[in-house]
Amino acid sequence: MKMFKLTGKTAIVTGASRGIGEAIAKGFAQAGADLVLVSRNIIALEEVAKEIKTLGREALPIAADIGNPEEIQRTIDNTLKVFPRIDILVNNAGISPILMKAEEVPLREWEEIVKVNLTGTFLFCQAVGKVMIQQGGGKIINMVSVGAVVGFPRQIAYCATKGGILQLTKVLAIEWARHNIQVNAIGPAYLETELTKGMRESKIISENLLRRTPMGRFGRPEEIVGAALYLASDTSSYVTGQTLFVDGGWLAL
Repeated sequence: MKMFKLTGKTAIVTGASRGIGEAIAKGFAQAGADLVLVSRNIIALEEVAKEIKTLGREALPIAADIGNPEEIQRTIDNTLKVFPRIDILVNNAGISPILMKAEEVPLREWEEIVKVNLTGTFLFCQAVGKVMIQQGGGKIINMVSVGAVVGFPRQIAYCATKGGILQLTKVLAIEWARHNIQVNAIGPAYLETELTKGMRESKIISENLLRRTPMGRFGRPEEIVGAALYLASDTSSYVTGQTLFVDGGWLAL
């Protein structure tokens, strides 16, 4: 459908070197967008960029730490040297901690997760938001999780950051609506990614997670692409401040 096309658009996708970010970047390219790929792993980004270029789209790989405001601004500056606009931002980069009881979580562990997941998302929204306000609009998609609304034992920092991003999404949607900027979020359940590899390889944890999922399986990164395309395209022009959960029925229980 033409409504889901991103022809002529430029999208920044963080965490684009693998998993959900890589899948979204490739999906956007297939829909006609040019991509700015952001991650710490420049080698992996360059491989993704090569694949996107085979689709006939432009791809600019940039190595950056999203917890560092100077590196975020450098990413924005380099993007605007190559592309005239930033139409779409997907804040996908994030980290998942080792499982740990709340009373045993070291402060440094808490601070690192908050810096990358929550502060990094805010800083990227803030930097790109300024550009979008000046250019008259844009789309921002933040990646949360079912953990934003359901407590995961031994993942207190992760759940706290995802809940924070959900609320951040709502506030930005309200503040920037008058600038024609739609800010939404996607909330996956457990997917087959590197971040969940340890959990999926544990028989006990894996069985418990699948028992909690009505569809009885882990999701695939490619199954997030449709939701991202919807929120990035003109199809969702009157949708803002929402979280679209792609969770195999997790929250229906």
